[in-house]
Amino acid sequence: MQKTIFWPLIFTVLFFALAIFNHAQAYGATPDLVIYHTNDVHGYAFEERDSEGKLVRIGYDRLKAVVDADPTPRKLLLDAGDVLHGQAFATARLGELMGEVLSLVRYDAIAAGNHDFDYGYKRLLEISEKYRLNFLAANIVNENNEQFLPPYVVRAFTDFNVGIFGLSTPETKTSTDPRNIEGLDIKDPVEKAKATVELLKAEGADLIIAVMHMGSMPYCKPMSQTIAEQVPGIDIIIDGHSHSKTTIPIERSDGSTVTVASTGSYFENLGKITVDRKISGGFSIAASIIEASSPEIAQTVPDPAMREAMRILKAELDKEMAQVVMKVPFDLDGSRSNVRRTSTNLGRLVCASLAYATGADVALMNGGAFRDSIPKGDVTKGHFLTTFPYGNYVYLIEVTGEDIMAALTHGLGLPGGGAFPQFWGMEVETEKRESALPNGTKTEIMFPKSVKVGGKPLDPKLKYSLAINDFIYSGGDGYVMFGKYPYREFATMEEVFRTYMEDQNVATLQEVSDASVLR
Repeated sequence: MQKTIFWPLIFTVLFFALAIFNHAQAYGATPDLVIYHTNDVHGYAFEERDSEGKLVRIGYDRLKAVVDADPTPRKLLLDAGDVLHGQAFATARLGELMGEVLSLVRYDAIAAGNHDFDYGYKRLLEISEKYRLNFLAANIVNENNEQFLPPYVVRAFTDFNVGIFGLSTPETKTSTDPRNIEGLDIKDPVEKAKATVELLKAEGADLIIAVMHMGSMPYCKPMSQTIAEQVPGIDIIIDGHSHSKTTIPIERSDGSTVTVASTGSYFENLGKITVDRKISGGFSIAASIIEASSPEIAQTVPDPAMREAMRILKAELDKEMAQVVMKVPFDLDGSRSNVRRTSTNLGRLVCASLAYATGADVALMNGGAFRDSIPKGDVTKGHFLTTFPYGNYVYLIEVTGEDIMAALTHGLGLPGGGAFPQFWGMEVETEKRESALPNGTKTEIMFPKSVKVGGKPLDPKLKYSLAINDFIYSGGDGYVMFGKYPYREFATMEEVFRTYMEDQNVATLQEVSDASVLR
């Protein structure tokens, strides 16, 4: 009689316990793992608020407090690259201050972004080693075919292991100065990802995360979606490079699913991914993007020790960065969304300054050389460094009209990318033509229909003097047509621009600012 009552009771208790467990997992109980992630911060290390007091950039002191306040026992903090270069706080000491901040926050892994090489690969290694930062890149090797950076790390928790590996975009070959990575080779990310996944499985990784600087826009080659679709075994992709804001599940042909997440850029958002193990096996993964102004972030008090450490670091630069280096009579448009898609007054004035300094017929720059707008009035050294962080030198070369046309065709065909051309000395009329994206999708791109130099049609066989920067000359952003010509070197682009702005009267500057050169 006792057995008849006892076993049904046991089964009933187990049934309800299991139901409660599943309900708790579905409705907010502590997850098995929480992953916080950032990407493309570009030196925006400090919190910022808009004119109404709304928090618009998070800041590392607040990030540390948010992560530390999460009660989940198992946590990871990851970054998808382009963290060492950008704002003056990053560039003024060649990434040194950013390295110190990142070490205080304690990131578990960081992908090597193209702009993390902007001080040269030796500097990236130096900062990574000095501050014990886990920069990862499975697909970059040195001239001896040895890994340039560690390919992966494995985080062993008590009852499951997480494998994290890094990938860098092949566009690094052209989206940093090619001299910065001379001696390194960037392998096919798809093939290296497949091989690295197998290595991680062999080391007992239950969950595999790819932290990559690849991008999800059509101009990215390859896109993160391509890797997601073609590399089985990856559970989560934390992505950067294209400044996209996304959380998407991608189903592969074998029926498995990978979650791809990216937070946008400039520390405006924080990514959060929760992971729970399923009773049936595998993982339940939920990704979200949290805006800086959300209560979860804005109402969290910044970590006081971290805030004080950052205040001290910033104080070292404030006096130097507050120096006024020039004045401008009107607002200059250097916003990323514009300089990479159309001719702007900042682009025209900088190119006009190059032509002025060198006596060139034509001047051409890549839109990616401009990182911020310049407001009317006094311009401080800090703002100037933010807008022009690269220190590129001006080169003068003699080129054929054919190569100028090739350069325009290349740059105009990549709207949204850093190669998009800013220029002076030419009038360019464009038309739309159908083209195929890397994934085979048809699209329309701008194409130079007609080009005039000095009021006359561009002659493919005629030689023209062209002012460019050393980045483009070296093949940066895919401008491979110029490196064959001998060059004459002038001052840095920043010095040339400042001198031009001082030498010209307001009427001349206004004429260049208002000119229509791209139609």
